Amino acid sequence: RDQYYTMILWLSLSGALASMEAPGGQAPALTALEPAEWSRHLGGASCELPARSGRRNGVCLDEVALVQSQLTFCRDVVQYRACIPAHQPLWPDWNATKKDAMLARLFKGVVEKRLAKELNVTPKEFVSIHLLSNKECFTALRNALCWFNFPKCDEGNASLPLCRQSCEDFYGACKYEASGDGFFDPCRDFRVASDGLFMSGAPGQDQILGEDNVTCENAAGGGMGEQANLRGDIWLLTPPGLAVSAVVLLLLLILAYFLLVPYGLRAYVSWSLRQLILVPLSLFRKLPPLRGLTCMFILVGLFLVAVVFGIYWRTLPGQSLSARFSRDNSTGDNQIFTGEGFKPAMATNEVAAGTELTDVQKRRLVASCGCTGG
Repeated sequence: RDQYYTMILWLSLSGALASMEAPGGQAPALTALEPAEWSRHLGGASCELPARSGRRNGVCLDEVALVQSQLTFCRDVVQYRACIPAHQPLWPDWNATKKDAMLARLFKGVVEKRLAKELNVTPKEFVSIHLLSNKECFTALRNALCWFNFPKCDEGNASLPLCRQSCEDFYGACKYEASGDGFFDPCRDFRVASDGLFMSGAPGQDQILGEDNVTCENAAGGGMGEQANLRGDIWLLTPPGLAVSAVVLLLLLILAYFLLVPYGLRAYVSWSLRQLILVPLSLFRKLPPLRGLTCMFILVGLFLVAVVFGIYWRTLPGQSLSARFSRDNSTGDNQIFTGEGFKPAMATNEVAAGTELTDVQKRRLVASCGCTGG
């Protein structure tokens, strides 16, 4: 009986295959099964996103300016060949810009939730202060978030994991307590393997920290030279150094003016500057005297003109308060808020997170070929 059913199955399959053949015994054309649209990044170098995840759904872009043109929230910190989401015909709306906007919303939500907890003073629970009045913590959080989600591509187009130094910088900037050896436990390999990055509770093969022990051969400035420059910034190029240099230069110019310029020429220059400065005062004195009531009428008239202009300005499209507050600062798109209503963006947090990278971080970010971070 088994042999009988086997023969019936074989004859059925043979008949099905034969029905698919074209006349003459040829296989049917499969051109109709070819994709109608190909990915724009088909010829690009694929990369893992996130790094070490085993999912090669990203593409390495060589032009840093092209990557930054697609970003808003992470634009200032992604200064390298980055692995960004590749174009997928099935999901054409998912790209680097959408991911960057999602990270901006995630950052805003995390910050607001943590600040609400730190600001809620209660005797029932002790809340340690990490974000409140701490712009370094905002910056470190933004940097780690961007570097993990837009990993750097090395010379072999492999995505590099987040640097261990970036993890240490985050916990240090946010005023967490370090261990006796000066390092933070959440950045140790065994804690990352068991609890994930930043104690996320989601361990996995992409939850890993890399070491900054490999220098790219194509890094600007060369390998050993870059490592030597990582010792610190040049003091004269820092804001205090530039301020001192400007003051010294001004003093030298004043000294040279009094020592090298003849007395007659200096007297003429002084008289010309005095006359130029006193021109507004002389013109004011030539005005006819005005009564106090007339002055009040003029001021009231100017005030009314300003009020009318302000009302007109508010009537223009996109200038009303509701339209201005409904605009997402990270993407520029208007949002529709429901439920509890709109929560204004915290400008202080946005400014703090927008702090530029130091020169040391920039050099490390460009020169490192072992991990992503600065």
